[in-house]
Amino acid sequence: MGDADAGSWVYSDGGQQRFNATILTQFGYVVYPNDTISNYSDCVLAFGGYAPTIINNGSWYNSTGCDTPVRPIRTRGILGIVSAIAFAVLLVLSLVCLNKHGKSYLPAEKRFRLVGRRWSWYWCIITTTVGLISGFTAVDVDRVWVLGTAAIFHFIFYLVTLPACLAAIWEMTRNWASFEERKGVDEDFFRYRQDDQRSKIEFYEPLIFYLFNFLTFFLSVLRNWNPIAKSNIEVITDARFRAASIFSLLAWGTIVVTIILARHYYQPRKFPWKIPVCLLLIAIRIGFNIGSSFDYSINQLRYQASPAYFYCLGYLPVIMVLLVIIHYGGKEPNEDKELLQLRNSRNALLDQQMSGAQPAAVSRRKADAKPKPNRRRVVDRTYDYWG
Repeated sequence: MGDADAGSWVYSDGGQQRFNATILTQFGYVVYPNDTISNYSDCVLAFGGYAPTIINNGSWYNSTGCDTPVRPIRTRGILGIVSAIAFAVLLVLSLVCLNKHGKSYLPAEKRFRLVGRRWSWYWCIITTTVGLISGFTAVDVDRVWVLGTAAIFHFIFYLVTLPACLAAIWEMTRNWASFEERKGVDEDFFRYRQDDQRSKIEFYEPLIFYLFNFLTFFLSVLRNWNPIAKSNIEVITDARFRAASIFSLLAWGTIVVTIILARHYYQPRKFPWKIPVCLLLIAIRIGFNIGSSFDYSINQLRYQASPAYFYCLGYLPVIMVLLVIIHYGGKEPNEDKELLQLRNSRNALLDQQMSGAQPAAVSRRKADAKPKPNRRRVVDRTYDYWG
């Protein structure tokens, strides 16, 4: 706090600016060492060219809020713009893939709904949207004098990218297993029952995953963010953030178990490598979450931490996961078209077998037939004169 002049003045900015101590005390204002004046409801800057004036009713004029960008853009903001542009491009590509894979070319089936194959792209769109917002709000995090609204929005949307990206991977995995079942049912309608152990497991799998994923979101996002924006060590490494990181690991493990069970029940001929690649990439982000919730020096919500940790271990794995999903989305055909192609292949093979079996049967019957004796017709040329 600044020095007082005859008990009536309070100074800031190294004595360059002075304020009436009586009025400040009357309305609960305090001059802080970082050259700001605040009463926990209002906060104004009090240094350099930001010289506010307080009047007798406790209001300010010519004041600048503490969360107003007054500094030049820094490394965090530049990396935020780059990541926001990357998320914007991925958002457009996700919409293109949704348009491709969301179309239907076959009659609707109650057992395999069209929305099932769209959910992975819905989550990709959500992930890119929140990443886009978080990247752009990062611009003002380093520019403000006191962390406030910009930092809160930046960190909130950053944390949402993890459960949203996990949900995109889960829906991609679930849709792969569902399509393997659909191909088997299309070939033999009675191959998979609807009341066996397999169907019961598939009923509870999404409930378990979304429970863990929702707890990750609930514990890390839905909370008071004012102390978090100030990088309070007791808050950003508390039990809620630690539990949220553990629940994200359990959601990741649920996806792994789903893959194992799907390969056991459906025994696919080919396994899409996009699933393990995405799981390995998102495991980097989950590991960073767990480590930062226990280690304050690398904590992702610590303002003083190096942006290299934040962007290389936080944003980059999510961007790489979306790139893998979108790459395979552009490479793979629409499910209905692939199913029609499998039907045509089966019909062509059946026609070939039937057309090749008929001449063989005829030749086989001719070979198995007994040779007939060479009987010559004998004509009785004797004329019966008496008859």
